[in-house]
Amino acid sequence: MRGFILLLLLSIATSPAKATDRYFPNITVHSPSGTYRVEATSPENKENEYSAFQSDFTYRFIDTMSGEVIWSRKQAMGKPFLIREDPPIRMSRPLEASPIDVYVSNSGWTVIRTHFDELIVVSRTGKDIGKHDLLEDGFTKQENRDYVHHTTAGPYWTGLSIWYFISVSGREYFVVRPWWGRRLFVDLKKGLVQNKDLKDLVETAKARETELILDVVHAKTHPDQSRLTQYQAAYLSGVLGIKEAIPFLRRFEKSEYSGSSVFGGLSFGEEYKNEVDPHSYYTLTHRQVAQLSLRRLGETPSALPCHIFKLENGDQSKPFFITSLKKPRHHNVESLKVGMDAKQVLELVGSPDFVSRETWSYDMDSDEPFSLNLTFDERRVTEIHRVQPLWESGHTRDYSLAY
Repeated sequence: MRGFILLLLLSIATSPAKATDRYFPNITVHSPSGTYRVEATSPENKENEYSAFQSDFTYRFIDTMSGEVIWSRKQAMGKPFLIREDPPIRMSRPLEASPIDVYVSNSGWTVIRTHFDELIVVSRTGKDIGKHDLLEDGFTKQENRDYVHHTTAGPYWTGLSIWYFISVSGREYFVVRPWWGRRLFVDLKKGLVQNKDLKDLVETAKARETELILDVVHAKTHPDQSRLTQYQAAYLSGVLGIKEAIPFLRRFEKSEYSGSSVFGGLSFGEEYKNEVDPHSYYTLTHRQVAQLSLRRLGETPSALPCHIFKLENGDQSKPFFITSLKKPRHHNVESLKVGMDAKQVLELVGSPDFVSRETWSYDMDSDEPFSLNLTFDERRVTEIHRVQPLWESGHTRDYSLAY
């Protein structure tokens, strides 16, 4: 199957655009201690020249103290063949997918992650130890159905995932923790761990994740191969119950950084007249993840909006800022009615915490917490549903953040 997909990618790369172009830039990474460096470079990555589906990568494993290249490795490529006669152009088919990330441990193990979510394990001496297909061999059929989006740019599931090395009882492992929480362990000498009794591995992995998160929370500067971002640290601190991260989350929720925006609109020939478009907004993503984690840690977030909407009047629009509510928003829920417009809703209960297509969703911090979902048509509320707190169980909130 993977060979077929590689052939398909080649046909995409040599014909008019039929899928989303993928770009594979050169990669340079260090071990956490800085002792080793791995470089992955392709001759197709030329300065000021950009082409999709780069291949023919060379991997070099370097001792940073001496500058010695301990080993080098070539991406497996097929024999060149003619793809155009006039002028003649030849191309080699990649027999191994191009890299999208590389990880290297303090002891010198290297893990190459390819475009097709295969992990290639290379020893400190440069020997390929194994290749592990995460989708086919690591995830269950249910996980593939529920969590892996197969797009024209390849499989999409890695949002909020974390990748790192651990050592347990003298053996080294590479760990993949996807956003839904079930960790995959790769014994670097033997391959994917299928044993159901993973207690020691799980405990060590959780301790390592906590360490990585607190490194970010406390702004430690030493390099770490996980490359954990503040956004990931904010999310994982709530998932893993790290109360020490609360002061960091309080600072993070004040951020007005917006990582996404959506633009809706009306049917042809219609226009808003001094109304809020319920489907046009930008999301304050740092604040959103911080407030979710604060709730998961038993804290009440500040009354700060996670989404900013626009007041529309014909072809004119401007941000619609809500004045402070006179009392906590959950007290106004009973006043919400089907048929209200978005502006009325915002003035009653403020900005939603999550928005998905036609649904505004609120997490209410009352004595008996609950979530509230409002469904909109182009202008008005059509349904109101009160449900169990969505941040306390299930993956609804996590799914929204990961994709």
